[in-house]
Amino acid sequence: MEAGAFSYPDHITLSPHAERYMHQLAIDLAAGAVELRQLPPSLTQFYVFAFEQGSTSRQAEVDRANDDADRLYAEVCRRPPSRDHETTEAFLQAQKHRGAEAAAKRAAELRAYLGGDSSNRYTEPDSETENP
Repeated sequence: MEAGAFSYPDHITLSPHAERYMHQLAIDLAAGAVELRQLPPSLTQFYVFAFEQGSTSRQAEVDRANDDADRLYAEVCRRPPSRDHETTEAFLQAQKHRGAEAAAKRAAELRAYLGGDSSNRYTEPDSETENP
């Protein structure tokens, strides 16, 4: 380990008052009661350094989770639609939540088609309909 600008003991301690203050400050930062801009430059630097180290240490896990999410999403998209009404409703709500209104409309038409109502048969989208 490189020598720093100061010499430090093996275990750095703070006074009980400073310990309580720093502990509560960390809780308030996490809760949003204190903003990073309110910290002095030294604490901001310490916070940013700790955040970057934490992010770097978890990046491989985040990458694996994103890969799994992409793989599972592609798998779900390849499956034929369910004829189960509850599953279809959940799919419609998820589509609306993601903001894919056109896809949700097509899914509603498909649900009507699968439900057997001949007046609401699914029709191919026209050229004006957005394709995902």
